Amino acid sequence: MSLRGFIDEFATTDAETTLSVVNTAQPPTISRMLDSLFANQPVAVSEVARVLSDSDVVQLHRDGRIVAESSFEDVRDAILTVNSDTYITGSRSLRDVETPDVVRDLAGTRFRVRGYPDNAKGKLLLIEISRYIEAEAARHGRGALHAGFQRLSRIADERGTDRAYEELAATDLDVHVYGLGDAYPLESRDVTVHDDDVAEIRNGWFVVFDPPPDADVSGAALVALTDDNCEWEGVWVIDSESAARVRAYLEETYG
Repeated sequence: MSLRGFIDEFATTDAETTLSVVNTAQPPTISRMLDSLFANQPVAVSEVARVLSDSDVVQLHRDGRIVAESSFEDVRDAILTVNSDTYITGSRSLRDVETPDVVRDLAGTRFRVRGYPDNAKGKLLLIEISRYIEAEAARHGRGALHAGFQRLSRIADERGTDRAYEELAATDLDVHVYGLGDAYPLESRDVTVHDDDVAEIRNGWFVVFDPPPDADVSGAALVALTDDNCEWEGVWVIDSESAARVRAYLEETYG
C-alpha cells in the first residue's frame, strides 16, 4: 500500500453528487462563490425553489437522495468568505472550527484542486477538512494524530498551524508530524517528528485521526498528493477503520 493507493481506494464514490441551494436570498456574488469553488470538480451546484421549504439551506444529494443539509450561512462562513490566511494566521482556532455537514459529508469524493495564484480558493476544501480532523482530535484529546506538511518549517512559519499543534501536543494524543527540514522548532513539543526524504513525504498532505477503540467519535483521514506543488489530488474519509489503516501504514513505513 501507499498514500496513492489509499486515494484510489477511498475515492470510490461514483454517485451523482449535487449541492442544491434551496430558496436562496443571497446576493448573486455570494451564490457564484459556491459555483466557483466547485468548478471542475465532480460536484454539481444548483439553485432550486421549493414551496414550504426553508430558505437559504444547502442540501447535499447523492443520486438524488438528500444525505446532509446545512445553512447557507454556515457554508458561507466556513469556506466562501474566507481564504487560507484565516487558518495560516490563526484568526480561526481549532475551538472555532465548525465544518458544515454538507462539506464534511463530501467524503469519498476525489478532488483535484489548485492553489494560489491559479485559484485563490481551490485548496480551501482540503484546508477546511484538515482543520476539521485536527479539531475533532483536539476535542477528544486521546488516540493518535498523524499529519504530513511536506516541510516541517511550515508548522512554525504559519502562526495558526503552530498554535493548533501546540494545542494538540498539550493533550493526551500521540501526535506525529512528517516533513523535510529542521525539526529544532518542534523539540519543545510533545510530538514525534519524521523527516524521511522520500517522494510521498515531500509531496504528501495528510491528516489522520485514529481515536481509541472505546471512543464515541469517528476516526477520519485526509490524504492528498501533488506532483508540482500546485495541483493536489485528494480525498477524505470519516471512518475509524480506514483511519486506523492509514495510521498503521505510516507507522509501519516510517517508524
